[in-house]
Amino acid sequence: MSDAFQMGPFLLKMSMLAVIVSLSLGFVAISAQLKNNREMKSAVIELLSNALLLAFLVWKFSYVLFYFSKAVENPSSILYFSGGENGAMLAVVAVVVYLTKTVRKKAIPVHFVALGMATGFLAATGAYQLLTVVLEQSSMWYHVQQVAICAFFLWWLHRAKEGLIHLAAWLAPVMWFAISQVYVYFFVPNREAVFAGLSGDQLMYYAFALLLLFLSRRVKPLGGTTDEEAS
Repeated sequence: MSDAFQMGPFLLKMSMLAVIVSLSLGFVAISAQLKNNREMKSAVIELLSNALLLAFLVWKFSYVLFYFSKAVENPSSILYFSGGENGAMLAVVAVVVYLTKTVRKKAIPVHFVALGMATGFLAATGAYQLLTVVLEQSSMWYHVQQVAICAFFLWWLHRAKEGLIHLAAWLAPVMWFAISQVYVYFFVPNREAVFAGLSGDQLMYYAFALLLLFLSRRVKPLGGTTDEEAS
């Protein structure tokens, strides 16, 4: 999405517009998912909105931290550049700290936060992939499959949300989502294999899926036993 259009004095990239629209739809999906609990809906949306804003600010202005000399020499560069990958990792740390402290302070049930995050992520990702198909019309098979994957897991979340109260209930679906990403990344153009025919992203998802499989066999559901204890 390299095209851009003028909005008054501002130049807005299509990729940025797609991100804004996708995030907006993500919050619409969260609102719909939690519509039966207004108190939790407001709390979760406020929490995730603040987390998203915090992530953006840390990612954007961490440019000063990582490129201090350039920022001092040319202060206007802060408006045009970001902290890049290092800034993104710093933003993740900041968001995790913020979510942990705020959830504890406001006593927001973790499963509502997890449900909101999962719903928003899937809806926003699916919308972005769909917009990419419409605007770029390239790598369509990859993007269309991502849309289908997000739609399926959104449907599953809606059907299974009443049972997603405990950690054990989340492990299997997240594992299958990771496995789906290993598969769909075979359709990424110019994919570079790193090991065993898998790209770096695929290896990351594969390792994550194995970790979740390991945990799913050891986390004890409420009132139940692990597979090892049962045997």
